[in-house]
Amino acid sequence: MPDPAVARKETLVQAEVARRGFPTPKVRAVGGPGDGLGRAFMVMDRAPGIPLLGGLGGVSAFTRLPRLATTIPATLADTMSALHRLDPAPLRSQLDTGLAVATTVTGLLDQLRAVSQAHDRKDLAGAARWLAAHPPPAAPEVICHGDLHPFNLLAGPGGTATVLDWSAALLGPRAYDVAFTTVILTDPPVLLPAPLRPVASAAGRMLSRRFEHRYRDHSGTAIDPGSLRWHQALVRLRALVEVAGWDARERNQRSTHPWLVSGAAVASRLSGHTGVRVRPQ
Repeated sequence: MPDPAVARKETLVQAEVARRGFPTPKVRAVGGPGDGLGRAFMVMDRAPGIPLLGGLGGVSAFTRLPRLATTIPATLADTMSALHRLDPAPLRSQLDTGLAVATTVTGLLDQLRAVSQAHDRKDLAGAARWLAAHPPPAAPEVICHGDLHPFNLLAGPGGTATVLDWSAALLGPRAYDVAFTTVILTDPPVLLPAPLRPVASAAGRMLSRRFEHRYRDHSGTAIDPGSLRWHQALVRLRALVEVAGWDARERNQRSTHPWLVSGAAVASRLSGHTGVRVRPQ
């Protein structure tokens, strides 16, 4: 893992939720940049299964899509609900040790504003200031994965699901986690010809609504619409700030990255929420 601070947070979160029985690979060994490999590293169990959207191509895409339209929202919502039922207190005590990386929603917003200013992105810094000045009502913290989408879930035997990649995890209101997944589903990061984009957008909105309804039913908790919109704006700000840190070579190498593919929609929706005109790159 290239960033030792993020690596430290990720290993703490993954090890703790695995210890509590949540379906993620157990952590067997960890090390920092000075422990022999030149970078921070983590050794974990190998998990069975394939990505939730694995093998979706050719004729199979058409035959599987109707079923996936039901299973994807349900699997994401059920998995997220199970994570949010875990008591965050033991993890909070581990993360509250001066890690040089954001571990809460408040810390994330502060970090995004600072990084925006460092990259001379006054538009993004302005959006961050707007969000800070218009916070949602306080809500209890849960463990948030922060990056729960179909490619971070392995579909295993017997309908099991294993969660991967905890680098974006933090403690925050459940609305933050729900917001991330709805942002990804609402504006699907897929490259399509212009005539097909409205169809993909309509399908994405349908999947997002199904996910929200399933999460509400499975968790027994309805997310306040205003809080959800605020956290969706925060997720979109996070996406644009991340892209702002890439140079031209990185953008070329990551041309199919979700934040670039959906960049125009992400910027438009963030501008609409905050009233601050932001650009995709």
